[in-house]
Amino acid sequence: MTGAVLMVCLAIYLPGLSGPLLFDDRPALTVNQLVQVSGAEFDRWRVAAFSSYSGPLRRPLAMLSFAANHAVAGTFSPVGLKAVNLGIHLAIATLLFSLFRRVLGALEIGRDSQVRCLIAFVAASVWLLHPLHVSTVLYAVQRMAQLATLFVVAGLWIFVRYRQKWVERGASAGELVAAALWLLLLTVLAALSKESGALLPWLLMVMEVCVFRGRWAGRPNAPLRVAGWGILLLPVVAVVLLYLTNPQVLERAYAGREFTLVERLLTQARVLWRYLGWLCLPNINDMGFQHDDIPLSTSLLRPFSTLVAVCAWLVVVPVAFLSRRRYPLLLLAVLFFLVGQSMESSVIPLEMVYEHRNYLPGIFVCLALAWAVVTAASRSARVNTWYPVFGVLAVLCLSLFIRVQTWSDELTLSRVNLAQHPQSSRSNYFYANALLRHFRQAEQLGLGQREQDESLILSRHYFERMYQTNDRDVASLVMLYYLDSVYFTQLQQQVDWLEKLDELLNTRTLQASDWNALTTLFEILADRADETNADRVAGLLDKLSGRYPASPAVLRYRYDYLSARNEEAPQLIPLLQRAQALTPAAFWPYYFLLYEYSREGDSASMYEEARRWLAHDRNRERIGDLKELFGPADE
Repeated sequence: MTGAVLMVCLAIYLPGLSGPLLFDDRPALTVNQLVQVSGAEFDRWRVAAFSSYSGPLRRPLAMLSFAANHAVAGTFSPVGLKAVNLGIHLAIATLLFSLFRRVLGALEIGRDSQVRCLIAFVAASVWLLHPLHVSTVLYAVQRMAQLATLFVVAGLWIFVRYRQKWVERGASAGELVAAALWLLLLTVLAALSKESGALLPWLLMVMEVCVFRGRWAGRPNAPLRVAGWGILLLPVVAVVLLYLTNPQVLERAYAGREFTLVERLLTQARVLWRYLGWLCLPNINDMGFQHDDIPLSTSLLRPFSTLVAVCAWLVVVPVAFLSRRRYPLLLLAVLFFLVGQSMESSVIPLEMVYEHRNYLPGIFVCLALAWAVVTAASRSARVNTWYPVFGVLAVLCLSLFIRVQTWSDELTLSRVNLAQHPQSSRSNYFYANALLRHFRQAEQLGLGQREQDESLILSRHYFERMYQTNDRDVASLVMLYYLDSVYFTQLQQQVDWLEKLDELLNTRTLQASDWNALTTLFEILADRADETNADRVAGLLDKLSGRYPASPAVLRYRYDYLSARNEEAPQLIPLLQRAQALTPAAFWPYYFLLYEYSREGDSASMYEEARRWLAHDRNRERIGDLKELFGPADE
């Protein structure tokens, strides 16, 4: 694609590269010591590759790229991390331009190659400049989604390249093997970047049934066409049969969620239309970092839009299929979008809504939109085709510019996000937390006393608004307890936030964000161990232990709190041993056991614990920690 559009995109994104690191960036990068390599030791790279616990495959390829960032810069710089993300974004758009040209040629869309080139250019530019993708490119950890998309698009390009030849003259055994090996390699690379990359083979079937339609060696091949549709529908049939014969397999995973499998599927029917709306009509006022203000669908009629959404999908898919001869890009866009969303927007109990889930699934939606714009413009004798094209790209550039400017500053981003989603409890938390961080950096930022007081007071205000928006969110209670016990001590008599948290823990099914909040709470309680009521803290811990007896996190909370209260090693060691028994592969019980045994002067137990640690750490991920503990002391 033309370098001018790439340069425009680069210029628009540049101010956003210095923006903040956010949410998942912290556990994956800034506090993950395993990925923070210097590059001097080869084995550290191996450890860094498997230092993420996101997903069953642990996303080693993406983690290696983050480790390379750290090795080059010596730290995790927002500019360095996001510059690589932007480079990947530009590379994908360049590859998409070539892919789109081949797809249009295979479908014989457009009067000639120049028209196809124009449609491909517009489609790749729309995808490249789309403001929806800001929350992927400028969210450092979403490089995982970007790398998976890069390898998937490369796989699609290779498949289309080979398949176009096979349509005309068939394929030799060597070509089939070569194509299969390339596609297998790219599938592995994509899946090792993020698990959604494993969808590549299924997406290839979408390309087969929508673009090539079973044509082989110059003529239609009915068995190949039927096989393509059969393979495409097989995963859907398999999941449906699994649910009908053994629904517990799917429903069991929802034990840790406050919604059911059916509620998730009904809600996703609405969410997918929301995604398509963002792609087709990029209203940046509806976009945002959090979308937890979207209500849950508890039935087909609650809300009523659920029934409308489900019926709309039941109409759109058959219509796209029946009109596939006249409008082949419609079927391609719809099926590619649905298959691309199938892993993160179906039966797996993930969070409901994230914008980055459209990064890959939306690519052929962009192609369909570009075809519609160029075709409509070319049919007008009075309007030059380039006028509407430039108009569309200008609107996208302006929207992208505004959104990048918003993402260049944490306070601005959180404030705008809250203004657009005032009923989102997480948006209130995001803004309140940004204000609190602003207050803590007062000296560094040169803030006056008035500005400090305003930031602190506003922070508490929005944490309380978060609680009012959703009184079942643990994070608001934790932060209000913290602020009132440290900064607003006169308010402690009005509301006992710790008591409200105690009551909530009776009924709340703890989510991942709740566990993160509880970690913060017990860090606060440990820091203030001399000032807190030990019996109340013990009551909270006992309640958590009763509801989650197999949770090593609760044992960690108890250990940290008791350790802060200077309890003796004989009282702490049994806690660590229980945690060790629950999660033999976790490193922290061994680490603290070594510390406690060293307090007791028990060298034999220390070496025995180190032996157990090594026995369970088969991948030697924590060998560096052991070397530091048992290595020679510096002179």
